[in-house]
Amino acid sequence: MGQHSERPGQTGAGADSAAPEAVNDEEATSPRPADERGERDHSLSDFVRRAVSAGVGVAARSKDDIMRAAAGEMRAWLEHLNLDDELAKVLTKLVVEVKTEIRFRPKEDGKLVPEATSDYKVKPG
Repeated sequence: MGQHSERPGQTGAGADSAAPEAVNDEEATSPRPADERGERDHSLSDFVRRAVSAGVGVAARSKDDIMRAAAGEMRAWLEHLNLDDELAKVLTKLVVEVKTEIRFRPKEDGKLVPEATSDYKVKPG
């Protein structure tokens, strides 16, 4: 593993100069050129951007589907709801007690002014 090995079909002197050479364990590796790293970073960030975009698209479609289903269920429930009967059921189970006092007080000019106070209680029937 630590020795230099040639690829099949290549010779030491006639090897393509653009092909990477194997590195010994003792040899120091140089950093990749900036343009090669930029391509790799760009392709990775492009991949991440596309993956996130696809995920957001799926989430938006899922949300739309859920909202459409919920709206359909709510519409069906409201269409079958008989509001008159439901209000009648609620009101028959309640007792509303209202107490109102109206007093007429004379003003300095002789006119009567009404003063009203009211109190109410709602009790379960």
